[in-house]
Amino acid sequence: GATKSPNLPCRWDDVLVGAPLYLARCPDGQRSELGRLYLYLGGAERPLAGPPQTLTGTHPYGRFAAAIASLGDLDKDGYGDVAVGAPHGGDGGGGQVLIFRGQSEGLRPLPTQRLGSPFPGPAAFGFALRGATDLDGNGYPDLLVGAYGAAKVAVYRGQPVVVARAQLSVPDGLNPEILACVLPGTGTRVSW
Repeated sequence: GATKSPNLPCRWDDVLVGAPLYLARCPDGQRSELGRLYLYLGGAERPLAGPPQTLTGTHPYGRFAAAIASLGDLDKDGYGDVAVGAPHGGDGGGGQVLIFRGQSEGLRPLPTQRLGSPFPGPAAFGFALRGATDLDGNGYPDLLVGAYGAAKVAVYRGQPVVVARAQLSVPDGLNPEILACVLPGTGTRVSW
């Protein structure tokens, strides 16, 4: 059965399955090899019983979800984040890695970050991934990305993430047509 994840509160272990050769049907009826990621959420009553969340790649023949790595909780919001490799995706087909943030319903449907290949040519960047390890001891998990076409590994060091939300409150009695606002105590006009 599923067990509670020791690093994340109130979550059960989930299962990620990559299908890099998945064929998606295009609007014109043709099929395109885009790749797909399946996320099966764990639960206390019936682990992995519900339908999976699916995320589909966007680059034909990009091999989206050829490699998958848990990143731990990068943004410290209580939900695990995931790196997904597309070793033939991205601009020029050199490969890319997409970072998906976790949320209570699984993964956010759009990546919050795209890491393009720093290597020239068909590097197959994202062919192999390793995450959830703090290599530099700063308290944030780091990501290793293999690029077999370039015979290199790129290291991405995790750093603090700040998420800001802005909200504007306007009093109910404010008439936007009257532009005679004056800063109290100064007589300075703040509208015109």
